[in-house]
Amino acid sequence: MDATWLYGTACALGSRIGVCCTVTFAQPTARDVVDTLLSSYQKVACTRRFVRLLCGVSLAGLAALPALAAPFEPYPVPALTDDFGGVGLMQTPTARFARDGQFTAGYNMVSPYDRYFVTLQAMPWLETTLRYTSVRNRLYSQVPEFSGDQTYKDRSFDIKIKILDEGRIRPALAIGARDFVGTGLFSSEYIVANKNFGPLDASFGIAWGNLGSRGHIRNPLTYISDRFEYRAPFTAGGGTFNNVYFRGPRAGFFGGIQYSMPIRGLTLKVEYDSNSYQQEALDNNQPVSSPINVGLDYRILPWLNAMASFERGNKFGLTVTATTNFHRATVPPKFDAPGAPIGPDAQPIPAVGAVPLNVRAVAPAYVDSGAQPRTSPLPTTSVIPAAGSERERLVKALDIQGTALYAASFKGDTVELFVAQTRFYNVATGVGRIARAAFSVLPSKYEYVNIVLVENGLETMAVKVPRAGLIEAVKDRRGPAVDKLLTEVEVTNAPVTLGKAEFKGPVDAAYPQFLYSIRPGLKTTLGRPEQFVLYQAYVALNGGVLLGRGFDATGQFTFNVSNNFDKLRIGSDSLLPRVRSDIAEYLRQGTTAISHLQMDYNFNIASGLYGHAFGGYLEEMYAGFGGELLYRPAVQNWALGVDLSYVQQRNFNQLFGLRDYKVLTGHVTGYVTFPKARVDAQVSVGRYLAKDFGVTFDVARTFESGVRVGAFATFTDVSAEEFGEGRFDKGIYIILPLDLLYNKHVRSAVGIAYRPLIRDGGQKLVIRQPLFGVTDPARQSNLVSGWNGITE
Repeated sequence: MDATWLYGTACALGSRIGVCCTVTFAQPTARDVVDTLLSSYQKVACTRRFVRLLCGVSLAGLAALPALAAPFEPYPVPALTDDFGGVGLMQTPTARFARDGQFTAGYNMVSPYDRYFVTLQAMPWLETTLRYTSVRNRLYSQVPEFSGDQTYKDRSFDIKIKILDEGRIRPALAIGARDFVGTGLFSSEYIVANKNFGPLDASFGIAWGNLGSRGHIRNPLTYISDRFEYRAPFTAGGGTFNNVYFRGPRAGFFGGIQYSMPIRGLTLKVEYDSNSYQQEALDNNQPVSSPINVGLDYRILPWLNAMASFERGNKFGLTVTATTNFHRATVPPKFDAPGAPIGPDAQPIPAVGAVPLNVRAVAPAYVDSGAQPRTSPLPTTSVIPAAGSERERLVKALDIQGTALYAASFKGDTVELFVAQTRFYNVATGVGRIARAAFSVLPSKYEYVNIVLVENGLETMAVKVPRAGLIEAVKDRRGPAVDKLLTEVEVTNAPVTLGKAEFKGPVDAAYPQFLYSIRPGLKTTLGRPEQFVLYQAYVALNGGVLLGRGFDATGQFTFNVSNNFDKLRIGSDSLLPRVRSDIAEYLRQGTTAISHLQMDYNFNIASGLYGHAFGGYLEEMYAGFGGELLYRPAVQNWALGVDLSYVQQRNFNQLFGLRDYKVLTGHVTGYVTFPKARVDAQVSVGRYLAKDFGVTFDVARTFESGVRVGAFATFTDVSAEEFGEGRFDKGIYIILPLDLLYNKHVRSAVGIAYRPLIRDGGQKLVIRQPLFGVTDPARQSNLVSGWNGITE
């Protein structure tokens, strides 16, 4: 059937462009589109006319084309890493993206640059890269006494955003920026399109800044405003949104191809590099024999790639990358006790391995300070006894599943359990194991179990599970019965009635409970001018005593083993109170120290309303006291908290002495969760340690494996000049569940935080056992997102 296809229409953006471009096709094919565009290109007689056509076609491509009868299935193009760490060819990016949750770490070498990078596909449409570049032929300082022979180091952050997915005719389209927040050494912006032709994938784009320094055309945006003519040069301070994006008098074209070779895992890359290398920062222009770069990328293992390249016509390059996916992280086999059997034919199941009783749960969102409870394992031959009261058998059944029973009530057809689930990182798995354990020993007259989760002494969320529905779900594993069970459970805020329960479990009798552990540790700091990597290896002695429900005293003492902190020579030059910038003194003098020594009390005020009081030596730099309040309904995707602390600076040696500086600090924080995207956002407003006022933004995503990756930025009433290098406080962090590494289920997690610089503006007090982190597991969205684990 004949039809007229409107590929796109672009009208005048202003009197300086003054063009309207319309292209139509009758029953178009990909060849028709290409031929028409080529024909139009050949008719371009001047840069102005070309720019008009480019604007028209670019805007036209944003319109969705009618779908053909058969669904479009793109060729599976491998998402390979470029020299800068993102998905691309060598020096140029492409509009391709890795799988959602893909994490890549790697190294690239093309003289005079060595690049170390990590890249995360943070969202299906967002690629992020953090990179350090070592410039071999430039020193960090011209003063040898300052940094010796250390080469110049540049840190930068890149983003790439998907605009359009590839269609049958429409190319994939992306927009991105290199050195987005940094010094601007490699500052570039670009728009790039990709079209696939079987094993051949072609890219074409336009770039500004360093990547577009060949300057083939006048910057198209200067036709809109003269403000786009000027681009600020490289600045050593960096760390700011410097308003240079898409600016500069000229822009350059780049493009290339990626061809999947017949040899499995081998890919050929050829590109036209739009960087002239004649406008490099640090007066570091490079000779170029050819703008054509060629590379061969080979997948050595499913998680390991290597690429050899020949670039600029005179340099060889090498890139090595390792990758994993945070959605599909491999988990080692687990050797815990299996779930308790339920149903008419259920028989007692022996416990397998060590099953400790630990009444203190560690929240996944809380980075464990290292304190681990000392526990006594139950005998491996212990079983749920057939004899004895149902309450005794209930305690034993829960204990085998790593669950401590605070209290229980038996009402009609429902038993209500107040429990601390200390083993399973997945909330749904923990709830499922508790319900199965209860139903395995309770008479059939109890048709429901209402599980009230207790986290660090706080009653948080109640989940009411039906016996019949759970039995069917366990039989069905991950079939329709599991989904049906989700509609049958009832999730509510905890009733806060633990103290009124008719049966008291064995937890109260366990107080006081003493905990201790000894573990090795490594402390590092990167990017200082005296030495790029500074480290300390130490042994930490952790101890504590649980005095009652939600009431404990904990501490950590570190013994130095080895460090190179003697290389720290630069003191603080801060214009603000030195609340954090004296980090060099704390590191150098506090190698053997008391990291913290404090008391905490967590308590319920009302349903969904929590309190936390604390005091002592709270962190490496501050001692004092304070408190928190948090309102967090378990069935809602928002929360509101407030904290207030009065603290005094500790001595540099981090023992018992204090310095003169005192401050009252506190914040009001709003929290929002977007369950479908698995994204948590926080906005915190208040007074910081340097007595500055401002706001902190924090965004984090939790992947299906439980890995959590986030970023934060703080802006206060401190000017960029007062703040110093970096302009504002910012950083990224990653929290890794140890359940991904151990062969037994554990709820602990370790965190790694990275700040490009430690300055004094926008600095918060470190609060251990924060209410938001403690209560984070017990929310409905976490239960739903991990629901498939209910039968594990």
